[in-house]
Amino acid sequence: MEKIDNVLLIGSSGQIGSNIKNNLKKISKKTYCPLRKDFNLENLKSIDKFLNKIKPKLVINAAAYTKVDDAEKNKKICYKINALAPKKIAQWCHKNNAFLVYYSTDYIFSGKNNNNAWKENDKPKPINFYGQSKLEGEKLIISSKCNYLILRVNWLYADKGENFPKKIIKRILKEKKIFIVNDQIGTPNHAEFISKTTIEIIKKIIAEPESNPKILNVSARGTTSYYNFAKKIHKVLGVNYKNCKLIPILTKDLTKLVKRYTRMKRPLNSKLNINALEKFLKKKMPDWEIIFKKKVSNIMTNYKK
Repeated sequence: MEKIDNVLLIGSSGQIGSNIKNNLKKISKKTYCPLRKDFNLENLKSIDKFLNKIKPKLVINAAAYTKVDDAEKNKKICYKINALAPKKIAQWCHKNNAFLVYYSTDYIFSGKNNNNAWKENDKPKPINFYGQSKLEGEKLIISSKCNYLILRVNWLYADKGENFPKKIIKRILKEKKIFIVNDQIGTPNHAEFISKTTIEIIKKIIAEPESNPKILNVSARGTTSYYNFAKKIHKVLGVNYKNCKLIPILTKDLTKLVKRYTRMKRPLNSKLNINALEKFLKKKMPDWEIIFKKKVSNIMTNYKK
């Protein structure tokens, strides 16, 4: 496979971005990974100037405003980063014949789907502003007419950074009793798995441009609830932390107990259908539990640092 001359990775310090950075040598001759201070998506006027300087042939936008609760009160910044900046980047890509990869989310869906996994062509209906901003980002990219690939991911975690396993470990170490929702269902996905799968998808599109599916759900196999995920994390911590009790609770009841939870609605069903992904790559994805078992020691090590 012939490598791409210039690749721009936006959000290289994030969970997906930091993992993709390590794999880009497989497809890139030269990669640019600007820091936020050098390429700030909140500064819309600077986007064209920066892109004109770098002239990338492939742009991977792994940056996003992901503080889901805070998005409700910081709508302007959230919308800039998740929608308006991707629009500007997509317009530049269209004018300059560059390929754009954009990460989206299960939050573009309502979470009400009779417990079926969401397909790429299911009708989006976000129930919070974060989901709205990411859906708008998708729409603006599509309307730009650039050559794009939208990858929808769910329940992301990594060895480093803020994520569900880290938060649960922190609480288990400090608290005697934790209420955890048992009716929000999804698939935990390690950022390294998402990143390596992304590279596989891009490699195939480079080799066969006509095969580009435009939108793909990217996820491991299997599903769980946040409560059951937390139980697996609790088990890893061992007998020393059995004094902390995990209590399953419904989302609607949790809002009565935890005030911060009332700020925003969350989808109950975050499952993504990956039939199209497996067909495209011609292979089955691994089960999320297999990936988690391999990665949990790294998460524990990084938590203690």
